[in-house]
Amino acid sequence: MTSLPTTTAAVTAEWLTNALRSGGTINAATTVASVEAKNMGAGIGFMGEVGRLEVTYAGGPGPKDIICKIPTQDPTIRGMLGPARVFEREARFYSEVAPQLSIVPQAYAVMAEYETDDYVLLMQDLGHLREGDQSVGVNAKDAMNALKTVARLHAEFWESPRLNSYEWVPAINSDGMKIGAGIYEQSLPGFLQVFAHAIDADMVPLMEKFGSNVHQLLDRFAAMPNTIVHFDYRLDNLFFGEGDDVWVIDFQTSSRGGGAYDVGYFMSQSVPIDVRREHEGALLKGYHDELVANGVTGYAFDQFMEDYRVGVLYGWIIPVYAVGTLDSSSERAMALWTEVIKRAQAAMRDHHVADLMN
Repeated sequence: MTSLPTTTAAVTAEWLTNALRSGGTINAATTVASVEAKNMGAGIGFMGEVGRLEVTYAGGPGPKDIICKIPTQDPTIRGMLGPARVFEREARFYSEVAPQLSIVPQAYAVMAEYETDDYVLLMQDLGHLREGDQSVGVNAKDAMNALKTVARLHAEFWESPRLNSYEWVPAINSDGMKIGAGIYEQSLPGFLQVFAHAIDADMVPLMEKFGSNVHQLLDRFAAMPNTIVHFDYRLDNLFFGEGDDVWVIDFQTSSRGGGAYDVGYFMSQSVPIDVRREHEGALLKGYHDELVANGVTGYAFDQFMEDYRVGVLYGWIIPVYAVGTLDSSSERAMALWTEVIKRAQAAMRDHHVADLMN
């Protein structure tokens, strides 16, 4: 049994004091006087609970608002995700990688028990920034800033020897990542039923064939120049500042492979169809230019475009995967995934991705 809190409501002042001291966020003379947990709403992170802690202190200063992230306690979801070690991945990312990056919120403390794949992540509240909304989509300016941001993340670790020191970052085609094939096959019948109103009849053969292609598509990503791939780079995980700054959250599925996946997934599912079609060339050029500006060499734009098509196709696994944990009574969830499905189908059709499958 884990000694960590299993819900944000279970976070006590004593536990939080010790956690923040261990992270160096408060000093030994400072204690948490009170803590009030507020859940941030349904539909935020089905793999765990995300809440805001409102904190007061005695003896010294500390962050007044803290985001607290705790893995789901649902045994079905934990059993499904267990082989991928997604919770350990995020805990180690914030402990070992995030301090090198300016695009992620500060971690005040990472309390982890890796043997049970449990953690509590206490991090900076980005509530003062403008949060992305995938159901609404993104304009061309924000899309460009988002792509340049992920390009800098990719460039930072592009073919870097440092990747070998992060043993907990799995290869994108590792066995733990390939669990998606089985989950896709199990989820597809229910998905086709729930979203019959949004599915184009001509796309159904592609959807039915996709599951048997999951492994070979992941192998393609693994063969691309390797970097850290966010793997869930979508609008709901992005925050926008007043200028061009973009902050990124949610690194549970971060992997080692081709960064083109992040680009294809973002463009096909977070960018409205009309915006993507009008600005796609400039946006993709902007991503590639940012790679080059940050030191990436030997990766031609034409090669990136071929890799991008694979990213557009593989992103299709996410809407089908999500139906397994979808609350169909949630109007926002249904509206979000309906829009995502329409965008993804249009992108797959525009880029003729069916010929990428065996």
